[in-house]
Amino acid sequence: MSARIAVFAGAFLFLLSGNGAAQGPPNVSQVLVYSAINPANAAGGSGQAFPSIFSETKQTADLGPVLQYLNGAASCGAACAAAVNTIGTAGNYTVNQSFGSLLGALNGSIATALSIVPLASPASGVILRKDPVTGLQLDESATLGPIFTERAETLGKGRFYIGFSNQDFHFTHFNGASLNGLSVFYGGGQSTALNVNGTALGTVPALARVGMDVRLSQDITFLTYGVTDRFDLSVGIPVVHSAVAARTYGGVIYAGNGYGSPTCWCTSTFTPGAPTLLEPQIGQASYGKTGFGDLLVRGKVTVFRSKGSHTVVGLGSDLRFATGDVNNYLGVGTTSVKPFAAVSFFSKPFHNGVVVSPHLDAGWQFSGKSILAGQLEGTSLSTSGIVGAPFSFSKAYLPDVFSWSTGAEIALGNRSTIVADVLGNQIGWIHGIQNTKTLTLNNLSYPTGPNGSLPFNPDGSAGPTPATVSASGLVATGRVSYGQYNASFGYKARVAGNLIAYFDALIRLDNNGLTARFSPLFGIGYSFSQ
Repeated sequence: MSARIAVFAGAFLFLLSGNGAAQGPPNVSQVLVYSAINPANAAGGSGQAFPSIFSETKQTADLGPVLQYLNGAASCGAACAAAVNTIGTAGNYTVNQSFGSLLGALNGSIATALSIVPLASPASGVILRKDPVTGLQLDESATLGPIFTERAETLGKGRFYIGFSNQDFHFTHFNGASLNGLSVFYGGGQSTALNVNGTALGTVPALARVGMDVRLSQDITFLTYGVTDRFDLSVGIPVVHSAVAARTYGGVIYAGNGYGSPTCWCTSTFTPGAPTLLEPQIGQASYGKTGFGDLLVRGKVTVFRSKGSHTVVGLGSDLRFATGDVNNYLGVGTTSVKPFAAVSFFSKPFHNGVVVSPHLDAGWQFSGKSILAGQLEGTSLSTSGIVGAPFSFSKAYLPDVFSWSTGAEIALGNRSTIVADVLGNQIGWIHGIQNTKTLTLNNLSYPTGPNGSLPFNPDGSAGPTPATVSASGLVATGRVSYGQYNASFGYKARVAGNLIAYFDALIRLDNNGLTARFSPLFGIGYSFSQ
């Protein structure tokens, strides 16, 4: 099922093609950065743009002679010309990693969402056992099983279960803020190689706004086989669709008129070499991909079954292999293992045939290193060929996830079951997940006209009054741990024989990380013997 996912666009400017048209992103994971390309920002008419609206220089330039010329000196002179050449050369700029780390926060959230989205149980249909006295096949479980949680019971020796489910996730918020209007903030203040007569200059605060839509879709086919009466082996084959669409706009460099000490536009302008401090429309990009995701193998053994099967305990483990394309968000780019325990309880049937079956699960997932947990790394800049792109990512450990769930199935006879659950994930207890927070700064210098007299907007109209303003937006906070919680309500029906159809609604209860408020699931399953 087609879906689009748009992720966090950092405010980076990349090389434009020679004819002035923006390059398309090479894969889904780079849509977020390519959305910041702006054809209007070509330096010197050469079709080049710099890799970051918050770029910093890596060559020393003394701006004293430049300021003297701007303040009325008769000529620029050699020293002035050398400084102008330094700040106007692409090779003297590098990507600001402080802002780039914000990209990692969303990448980590996407990878976590891919690896922990609740899957329909691969053994949740009709379970039969042979009566040792009569030899008849009888229903062993009083319910049709859970949906998002793993049942403790096993299928039985020689039995198969085939299931298919579809899940769609529309992510609308990131840490409680709407994805349709995030403000991405750069706090400034970092030391650079620029100076005025020997006094180092720091970069100034800057802000860009991002609008996006975020979606993931996953179709998964499960095959489960009862190796023995107490041991099941399952294989899950997912097909994932990811699509990214993002727009970056409303860029502001808080540098007043852009000239003079102690701040200077040279270290944080949209186009180094020209004092462009406002950019109403920076760029947009989109890309989508469909393919096989990460292969899942699950083994489960029933370790305890009480007399009458009123209490069943199972132990198992999930193993996810990195078979999905990590660059296109089809997989997480590393192997994951998740040992788990499952417990099921069954009441005696009430007079109307109703059976209540409480259940609970707990598991802990550990993953290796992936580029989706790392940092953005830019290519060395140059004035010929590509400026800033292609980009790569360092590798780091994906967050560990402790998962638990509790709920109950209510069987209305042997043909219908209602399911309700609460599911929780504690993310990053050992290996944290990159995250953001909101930073607010006061008394910032809103861009003014060339004479420094009036605030201005890109269209020439008057800007905010007074010119000193406050601004806030997201900044990186490093690696943290937080919880995510969902409620689940579903229904299962025995359509014919051992064929089961089911529906479930997953409802998000918190605002941590990437959030999809309502996620539907549809599925069918069938149990049979060899």
